[in-house]
Amino acid sequence: MIFRSLLCVIILLNRTQCANILAIFNGPSKSHTILGEKLAEGLIKRGHEVTIVSPYASEPIAGLTQIRLIKIYERIEQIHRETKFSDLGGFHTLMIMKTYLTEISQLFWEEQEIQKIIKEKPKYDIMISILGDATLGLAHHLQVPYIFFSAVGSNSMTNFFVGNPNMVYVPNIMFPVFPNTFIKRLYTVTVNIAMQLSIKFFIYPSQREILRKYLPECPPLEDIQKNVSLVLLNSHFSIEPPRPLVPNAIQIGGFHLDQKKKLPQEIKDYLDTAQQGAILFSLGTNVRISTFKEDKLKAIFKVLGELAPIKVLFKSELDHVDVPENIMVRKWLPQADILAHPNVRAFISHGGLGGNTEAVYHGVPIVGIPFFGDQHMNIQEAELAGYAVSLEYQHLNEDLFRKKVKEILENPRYRENAKKRSALIKGQLIKPMDNAAFWIEHIIKYGSGSHLRNDGMDLSWYQLYMVDIYIFYTMIICFISFIIYKSMKVLYKYIRRIMYKNHVKIKKS
Repeated sequence: MIFRSLLCVIILLNRTQCANILAIFNGPSKSHTILGEKLAEGLIKRGHEVTIVSPYASEPIAGLTQIRLIKIYERIEQIHRETKFSDLGGFHTLMIMKTYLTEISQLFWEEQEIQKIIKEKPKYDIMISILGDATLGLAHHLQVPYIFFSAVGSNSMTNFFVGNPNMVYVPNIMFPVFPNTFIKRLYTVTVNIAMQLSIKFFIYPSQREILRKYLPECPPLEDIQKNVSLVLLNSHFSIEPPRPLVPNAIQIGGFHLDQKKKLPQEIKDYLDTAQQGAILFSLGTNVRISTFKEDKLKAIFKVLGELAPIKVLFKSELDHVDVPENIMVRKWLPQADILAHPNVRAFISHGGLGGNTEAVYHGVPIVGIPFFGDQHMNIQEAELAGYAVSLEYQHLNEDLFRKKVKEILENPRYRENAKKRSALIKGQLIKPMDNAAFWIEHIIKYGSGSHLRNDGMDLSWYQLYMVDIYIFYTMIICFISFIIYKSMKVLYKYIRRIMYKNHVKIKKS
């Protein structure tokens, strides 16, 4: 009887601690949904219920409700087919971002399941969103605190949500130049200002209109954004250089790597028999091999074929024929689990933050071929940390590719540096997933998170960056300089007059 009573108390306590979480991962990349699934899985293990809203299908998990955004999925696939990621620059990426956010946001609100949520207002305890667009209006409509999830770590765009300082020594995510000279610092500041102006006047107007259309009772989008309770950053100082963070900007890089999964038997056998080691070639979920120029693809296969008996796992959506015998081509590969295999010696990657994190976690050096977005910055940071070499797609040829791959394979310092970084990310006091769950539960328990919010969020941009203070000091300096100048001028005239009088007296005498 006593045992049953205790059991009932435990069950009731668990239920009171259980939260209903709405996770909106409607980002343009499947890797975003994968991160959302991992976060949801960790929260479910702690007794919470999660509803994940995404264009991509998730694996069935007990406690996970899925809302599939089919129209958005179809539009994303169309964008991927029409876009050559190898030709993207920073401004082109901004154009695609505007197109994506406008069209996808419109489609998001048109979804029947989203309209159902708007009308019925189901009880949620918190909302997590991967986009800082009009989607955030849903949290205001449901009257729940909301958390912004940044898949690309801390940057000038995510800093806006919590008032995190944009330091001059932190490169811009789209136009990365490491500011170690005056010109480079000037460039970084100029780019950051241009980026913020582009977002405010080029991207956000359409988001404001969409929000007014579907949730007319909502306050302005900028006001909603300024009340974000928390920003979860998919980064860690082992992956990117240390950066200042306000209390409600939390690093959880590597949270999706806590548990190692068993490899498919075919891949396990392939790697187990790689006595001279193996290489993983994978360019993520967005870059497609079909967009590669033929000469570049031939150069890649030729160089990788020359490395035999080193084996290569090659991810491609195409059915390649006549590839070297030491290369296994598959349309899908369990990237993180392959990198965990002890025989993997190198990772040829596009430089996505997820892939970089997985490589660092497992101590595997990288040959980076960045294409767009944050990839250039990620690879540059990895190169500076000494566990990667970079190769621009435009410059890719047989000789250069061979040189870069051999450098990673033959120079032990890259693997040594990767192992050091691995020790840093694995040596945290709290596991990243537990840290993420703790802070999500913290906001659920204590409400809006206003106790973490810094006063800088209520300042104008010129106040936040002390422009008015600098102007005031400049005016004071100018005023004092003017007084000194006038005083010196008067003194000079006075001295000249005295000297002239003395000169006249001497002349008369």
